[in-house]
Amino acid sequence: MDYQHATIIFLIVFIFINLLENLKRMNQEVELKLTEEPLVSILIPARNEAKNIQNCLNSFIRQTYTNLEIIVLDDNSSDKTYEFARNISNHNKNLKVFKGKKLPLDWTGKNWACHQLSLKAKGKWLLFTDADTIHQPHSVYRAVCAAEKNESDFLSCLPRLNAKTWSEKLYMSIIHFVFAAIVPWKMINFNRKTKFPFGMGPFMLIRKKKYWEFGGYEAQKKAILDDMGLARLIKENDGAITVLDGTDFVELRYYENFRQIWDGFSKNSFDAVGNSLPFSLIICVICYFLFVFPYFSLWSALESNQSIMVPVVEVALLSLVKILLALHFESSLVF
Repeated sequence: MDYQHATIIFLIVFIFINLLENLKRMNQEVELKLTEEPLVSILIPARNEAKNIQNCLNSFIRQTYTNLEIIVLDDNSSDKTYEFARNISNHNKNLKVFKGKKLPLDWTGKNWACHQLSLKAKGKWLLFTDADTIHQPHSVYRAVCAAEKNESDFLSCLPRLNAKTWSEKLYMSIIHFVFAAIVPWKMINFNRKTKFPFGMGPFMLIRKKKYWEFGGYEAQKKAILDDMGLARLIKENDGAITVLDGTDFVELRYYENFRQIWDGFSKNSFDAVGNSLPFSLIICVICYFLFVFPYFSLWSALESNQSIMVPVVEVALLSLVKILLALHFESSLVF
């Protein structure tokens, strides 16, 4: 066995072991009952979300957590997002809806919207979420319990991803692979020393005191990946992060077709690796040897009547990782 195959098997075994460890941590239930419920501010920026905003707001209205306020910012929508949200607020005193101010030149749109929301929030905890999410009734309670138990300043989760088209099923499961199989949760959860950040925009619970300590969204006005940016700022200010498996309490559909996936990944991917071209090239090489080379090796060995034992082991281990991810997250086996 040459060094290439030895390295590939080592990496796949590491990914497999890390996935098992992460799944074990994901399945640990939060056993804590709050003696009191601190006020949580649900902060929802919404732009042209008329088809989603009602389901999102109704899912928060049905929360078992009682001490919360829901604040929606309509970010200059051209559809009926504002009207639909206002209609629901007329029947719920905890829901407030307002229109956002004009975007300043030195801000990106979402960051400016979230900054305006944070200025209106009164809660001890700020929960930033997206208008296309749907939350189970226990989501806020479980998140606050976990954050309080772990003495965390920032809590995020891996949501359930609803995929309907072939392109969604093919590409979106990559998110679970990266964050559940490659990222070591042990380095993130409860550890104030490690600088490894983790955040996902659909669900970010932040202690307000820590949020304003580093300046909130004003400290990252032009960030493309605002979720990872907030997590990074938390870590840089000695904050603690908790990551949860959110597949049973928050769900969304990121994109609806291949064009949207292409636009989204094109916009975010380079920023995700720190805008570093060398790092991007290194990741591309690693992805080739992990996800393409083993299959080519197996095909080549079959064609030339050589031993197929090593490439079969590589493909089998990769397939096992994919199966475990698909079973846990109810995602596609093909990616």
